[in-house]
Amino acid sequence: MSSSTLDELVDAYCRVSNGNAAALDQCQALAALFEQARIPFVVLKGLAVLLQLYGIRGTRPLSDVDLLVHEADLETIDRILTEADYARQIDGNPCYASPGNGLAFDLVTTLWYLDEQGLAELWANARPHVLHARTLLLPAADDLLIHLTAYAVIHRGALTPAWEQDLRLLLRREAIDWAAVTRKAGHYSLSVPLLYGLTYLRHRMPTLPIPESALHALTPAGFSQRSLYWLLQRLVTAHPIPELGHVLIWLTRPAGSRWSSLYRMFFPPESFLGYRYGPIAARRPVLTRCRRTIDLAGAALLLAVRIVRRLIRWPQQVPA
Repeated sequence: MSSSTLDELVDAYCRVSNGNAAALDQCQALAALFEQARIPFVVLKGLAVLLQLYGIRGTRPLSDVDLLVHEADLETIDRILTEADYARQIDGNPCYASPGNGLAFDLVTTLWYLDEQGLAELWANARPHVLHARTLLLPAADDLLIHLTAYAVIHRGALTPAWEQDLRLLLRREAIDWAAVTRKAGHYSLSVPLLYGLTYLRHRMPTLPIPESALHALTPAGFSQRSLYWLLQRLVTAHPIPELGHVLIWLTRPAGSRWSSLYRMFFPPESFLGYRYGPIAARRPVLTRCRRTIDLAGAALLLAVRIVRRLIRWPQQVPA
């Protein structure tokens, strides 16, 4: 390895490490505020992976922090964060930028695939992790595996090298309860996405400890599940289709809730409009809803064109 390449790697590590150090300091400060107000939270996605799986701080960058909180605590959270000079951000859910470095904290009260039972189980199984004398809750290994895979395959609609690395560490360093994984995947209507993600991983890294029995338990049953697997093979690759996740989330919802979820997408509650569009949603609610409907229709047409193009251009290098 040349000295210039080594210098570049050292510089990259230092940038990530310094950025993560600042982010972890902000997380500790927010955890202190929540602790004083007795507000519990579960750390999700990137920060959960960094704390749980990466022993070296500079090897996994953080762009924002995702936290699961109770809906009943949102009003208190808004009060204590705004009093502490956190800035509200316009997003599809409550989001606050920390004072100083502006690290974004995205707050959710559930995950799109969970029902009340699944949400309660995730909270009950979360395990404590100490960060600079503050105790945080991290998802159990099986919940983290499901969430990371579902987010990559369905929400993001792309299988990235970062996701592969996260799952590689998770599968090799954590004892996965595969019976719980397959049970929960079936209950959450995520068997097919989980099967596709794990099959993709095993194709890329054959030595990963993914038992054949778990893959067999996730095997598609019936025409609709086989069709979904066929669609994931062709659409979800290392090359993302922008906004594909909206379609995949809708397709993987339980059959009885798809039309109600489509209605909520076009006619969301006022609280969502406030998070998504800011103060103008309260001042001009009718105009905001009309703009949203027009924008969604245009985006749906563009997405349909992208999907058709991908299907026409298939096959791509994905596992069977």
